[in-house]
Amino acid sequence: MCFHFQLSIEMKYSVSVCAFSLLLFIELPSALTVMLSHQRISLPSKSTLVLSCLPPSAPELSEARISWTFTPQSPPGSSAIHLVSSSYLSHDPFGGSSRLPVQIVEKSDEGTYTCVISGWKDEISVKLRNSFLVQVFDASAFELLKVADGVVGKEVRLPCTPPSASLHPSHSGSAPPAVWYAETPNGRERLYPKAAAEEGERNDDGRVRWASPSDLTGDWSVMVSNVTMEDSGVYLCEWGEGKNLESHKVELTVEYPPTQPPPRCLGYDTPWEQCAVESSKISGRTIMQESLVEFSFKLYSHLRKSEPTKNLFFSPISISWMLSHLLLGARGQTQAALETALCFPHSFSCLHEEMKSLREELAHSVEIASNIYHSPEFNLNQNFINQSQLFYGAVPEKLTNDSNRNAKMINDWVAEKTNNRITDLVDSVSSTTLLMLLNTVYFNGKWKMMFEKKSMNAAFVTLSGDIVTVPALHSSKYKLAQRYSPHVKAQVAAFPLSGRTVLYILLPRASSREELADLETRLTDENVRKMVKDMDQFPTETTEVTLPKIHLDSKTDLMDVLGTLGLSDLNYEPNLCGLSSEGVDPPLSVSDAQHRAFLSLTEKGVEAGAVSSISFARSYSSFSALRPFVLLIWNEQLNVPLFLGRVTQP
Repeated sequence: MCFHFQLSIEMKYSVSVCAFSLLLFIELPSALTVMLSHQRISLPSKSTLVLSCLPPSAPELSEARISWTFTPQSPPGSSAIHLVSSSYLSHDPFGGSSRLPVQIVEKSDEGTYTCVISGWKDEISVKLRNSFLVQVFDASAFELLKVADGVVGKEVRLPCTPPSASLHPSHSGSAPPAVWYAETPNGRERLYPKAAAEEGERNDDGRVRWASPSDLTGDWSVMVSNVTMEDSGVYLCEWGEGKNLESHKVELTVEYPPTQPPPRCLGYDTPWEQCAVESSKISGRTIMQESLVEFSFKLYSHLRKSEPTKNLFFSPISISWMLSHLLLGARGQTQAALETALCFPHSFSCLHEEMKSLREELAHSVEIASNIYHSPEFNLNQNFINQSQLFYGAVPEKLTNDSNRNAKMINDWVAEKTNNRITDLVDSVSSTTLLMLLNTVYFNGKWKMMFEKKSMNAAFVTLSGDIVTVPALHSSKYKLAQRYSPHVKAQVAAFPLSGRTVLYILLPRASSREELADLETRLTDENVRKMVKDMDQFPTETTEVTLPKIHLDSKTDLMDVLGTLGLSDLNYEPNLCGLSSEGVDPPLSVSDAQHRAFLSLTEKGVEAGAVSSISFARSYSSFSALRPFVLLIWNEQLNVPLFLGRVTQP
């Protein structure tokens, strides 16, 4: 009996943003107030003003609270007015909760605005204070024709492109084609070009230049580099001479750059935590067993609905094994979603230790193998590599640039682990494949009691009522336990196999789609546990048994099932930072999830798992399977199902 599960993770075409974060460390006494700056802002009336309390370089405080006060400039000696009482900041201290909007600025809004953020830094009480002196001038005499937005530290363009009809070449000589001025409360100050002898020249520190390389273009725009918050204000571009003098104005607003999000994997690239000693009465093994059984029948409930009338065969323990291996590298919400889907309690630190123990205990009866293939350009975390080898026996191997060679390498490994039952898992490996996680399960169970060697045929009635002739196994004196189980409302027979394993065959009450569906709806973890317990206590008796020989090769696409299990997050930027903390563009996503299982039922035993039965004339009690049925291969050592399925046509 063998099973293979494949999960591919590829690059998905989307836009990603390279991000960084800045952390400033400061040494503070037990209580300290840090004055960040005192800034002066001049702007025209009727403007909209937004004050940002902190620059991105400010230290982060825990339990931060913010308050704003305003001290009017007029009349002199005015008292401070509380604008924003002390309130908690949001998780982003540089975002909207630390900004103060002042709508439609008037002369009465002139004065000093002060923000104070208090909180804790390294167990020390700290206050950060910033103040802004705002001055408002009358702008009613001009019209703002242009608006420019700048970011602190960047370059901004102040536009000035007069209509061609207003250009007057008579200015030729020593006079510049256009002159830029900055509006201030004390009048305008010349900005560019400089006139050294002119009184009131504004110092631009060489940060202003013409935007166009030649003045013949008629474009008198200027570029201002390394802008600051103090550069916010109104600027005048003036051209022409005498009666032909014309101008227009530009309002420049400078803001701090938006806060960059922290690296995606910050704090998530640590190894899986060590197995903690469970303080509760429920052991890690019990949790593992109960979770595996619950997941098995939850998965069966989803798979049976996709093709309700066809053969179905899969290994829930192997799918659980594969997703648990992926869980080793999952963090955050992706980790929580996987734990829920697999029916594990959250933060079950001993999960992978129990998986390792399970693999070791089943080694003599069931062969479970895992492997990892990854692109040479995709670097796995060393912690993930080490723990994959420790818990799952998987040593990562690098793919090559040759698709056919990669396919052969993967198919050879799968064939070796499945005793050559599955030899052509993949045809090729896409160049966009970053990661492939593989898992195989191989089981070859021998009958505890053999069937007769002579060949025979039997009639099998399908769901549609058709009768098909199939090769069959027969024994007129077979020792087995059988009974009607009220828990699943089916006739159940237990066939002992080697390796402490039992093949259960569950027959519905009639050969119809409705009866089969009714049986399958009763296959819950609780009902099956009760059925197994009852069958274990029921004595064996001599029975005439006929089973069809079965050869199934089942391939199931699990992508839809992952979504049904609540794992749609795997299809869109899952948090797999424990697997690799390096940024990938486009980001990781699961592109393919396949399940493949092989079943062979012969005189020698069950190899990969599926079975059916039929009856002939007999003198003993009989077990008749003349209709579709459900099969279950159960490991008595661990009390978990290894394989589940249905046979509608052998």
